[in-house]
Amino acid sequence: MSSTTPSLATQHVDIGPELGVLLDVARAADLPVLVTGRHGIGKSQYVAAWAEARGLRSSVLDLSLLEATDLTGLPFARDGRTHFAPPAHLPTDDDGAPWVLVLEELNRCDRSVRQPCLQLLTARRLNDYVLPRRCFMVGCVNPVEDGYDVDELDDALRSRFIQLAVRADRRVWGEWAKGQALDAGVVAFVERHAQAFEVAPPRSWEYAARLLVQAREARASAGATELAIGAVLGPVAAHQLLAEVGLGGQFLPTPAEILAKPEAYVVTLRELTASGRLDVVKAILDELDAYLCGDEGGSSLVSADMRLALARLVHEAPPDLRKEVEGHFRREASQP
Repeated sequence: MSSTTPSLATQHVDIGPELGVLLDVARAADLPVLVTGRHGIGKSQYVAAWAEARGLRSSVLDLSLLEATDLTGLPFARDGRTHFAPPAHLPTDDDGAPWVLVLEELNRCDRSVRQPCLQLLTARRLNDYVLPRRCFMVGCVNPVEDGYDVDELDDALRSRFIQLAVRADRRVWGEWAKGQALDAGVVAFVERHAQAFEVAPPRSWEYAARLLVQAREARASAGATELAIGAVLGPVAAHQLLAEVGLGGQFLPTPAEILAKPEAYVVTLRELTASGRLDVVKAILDELDAYLCGDEGGSSLVSADMRLALARLVHEAPPDLRKEVEGHFRREASQP
């Protein structure tokens, strides 16, 4: 393979329908899969949902919590020979129903636990225990190269898997989050910002949505809420989230929505200014100015009547905050 050709393991797959298809294909081929991705992106959660949708029973082993005998079984003597009592948490073939066995933290566990997994993957057995015929195996790990406290899997073990590097998809996560009735403002914020999952993983945005709901119910101050959400998203993302969503939970209008009907948001801007939410006012005006200056907005689309309506809207903000947007209007008016 050419050095310029990426390996299959670095071809990222979005966590969603495409990953489901690949798991279906691997299961039909009776080949185990190793899913590699950042923490908090929903790897195990997706595998569990995928298994449930296909009527598979699941057994999840967090290998980082196990000792070697938790896999190999405890030895006992019978008829002058040594046997091993299979652990109760491993799948059984009592009724022939299909299983998925999820091996969590394969590269975070002790080597004495990881070694038996090689026999499980190769011979589909561990001493006296035999894996059910209709059992599909999936491993879930964090990547070594991202600085996690994990070990590099040796080639012998890694080669037993179909290797899939996965990443979170904001659209798929948004659909899931709406189904879970997570805070609509947080979901819309993630859908709106392309870099959201680079700032924090999906699990952190889920936590932020829960914290925001509870902060509203407790009537927590904006400062206390920002501190709580900052603990899971980081201070910068928390500040921007609250600036755009606000404690009231109503997602602030986009520049395109404002341009479509600027007069509808005059009262909104007036109330925000009067209540001292100048950080929110600034966020609205900054995005509006960036939109008008950028290619996406296109100031040529702003008619004279719309510019006048926007001027009335912007005038509701304090002079120091509206200066940039008003300057944009003046620049546009001076151009031929």
